[in-house]
Amino acid sequence: MNAWFPFGGHLIEGLYRTARSIEATARQRQSLITLGTLAAGLAHEINNPAAAAVRAVDALEDVCETLLGSVSRLAGHQVSARQFSALDMLRQEVTGPAVAADALTQADLEEALAEWLTRHGVGREWMIAPSLAAAGADTGWCERAAAILDGPALEPGLEWVASTLSAAMLLAEMKESTGRISALVAAVKSYTQMDRASLQRIDVTDGLESTLVMLGHQLGDGVTVVRDYGPGVPPVEAHAGELNQVWTNLIGNAVEAMDGKGTLRLSTRAGQNDIVIEVADTGCGMPPDVAARAFEPFFTTKDAATSTGLGLDIARRIITERHGGTIDIDSRPGHTVLRVQIPVRASKL
Repeated sequence: MNAWFPFGGHLIEGLYRTARSIEATARQRQSLITLGTLAAGLAHEINNPAAAAVRAVDALEDVCETLLGSVSRLAGHQVSARQFSALDMLRQEVTGPAVAADALTQADLEEALAEWLTRHGVGREWMIAPSLAAAGADTGWCERAAAILDGPALEPGLEWVASTLSAAMLLAEMKESTGRISALVAAVKSYTQMDRASLQRIDVTDGLESTLVMLGHQLGDGVTVVRDYGPGVPPVEAHAGELNQVWTNLIGNAVEAMDGKGTLRLSTRAGQNDIVIEVADTGCGMPPDVAARAFEPFFTTKDAATSTGLGLDIARRIITERHGGTIDIDSRPGHTVLRVQIPVRASKL
């Protein structure tokens, strides 16, 4: 070619380089789109528990002020150490896990407590009654408290108990909220594999679960996730971050195929020298001609403005070229399965 058609050789070389450049640009564009989608979903997932924690902190500040004020008022009424100890014993009786009641029963209990407080000259019943009711206290418990603290000391005593109960509930809410944030951060860390070596022995179940967390904003309430993880599935030698990209593409496509409503089934099982991972959905399925071309580069049935057609091509290359495995499609209306086989010991890395 160089001897007889040098100009043709330059044209072919230029065409090849241009095609590779276009493909690299398209891959980068899809990666940025995926990154933006995941970042937006993660921000949405973190915002809810973060907002709940902020609200709990604000409410806890008011509760602490009320608690300290009630202690000061108890001291002003010269409550003895014996009386305070007895009141604290009563408080401990209602700080354990209360039996959950329906909203109507809870409202009736609050109303009964408020009436009891009003009859005994206790002010701020609107603040004390809900806290006592939520902890499981009833009018009988209040009668026992009145026997300990008679007269004007009853109101600050019950206010102190209500404040401590409210503080405990707010602390529990903060613990749950911050725990959810920590779990999301841990899922992101597991998904990106930033602190791990490129090649490692991994449990594919961990990658599937962290991907579900990352795509939680897409699942919504309409998608039911069924986990069918088989027993005795061994860890595999793989590039964990790249496999997570495969799970992101497969699960994301399954959710889109179901239009946000249906059943997503994730299955794993052990083979002789490999493991099998299946991502199944109850969407409309793929026609045979579409399934036959699904792994071709740049082939897509989506709007060109929203897709480059590289999702399944990237998944195929990662599985076949990087891990020596296979990926195929079994599709019919109402049941589509993308099946991935990965050798336990990777031969192509």
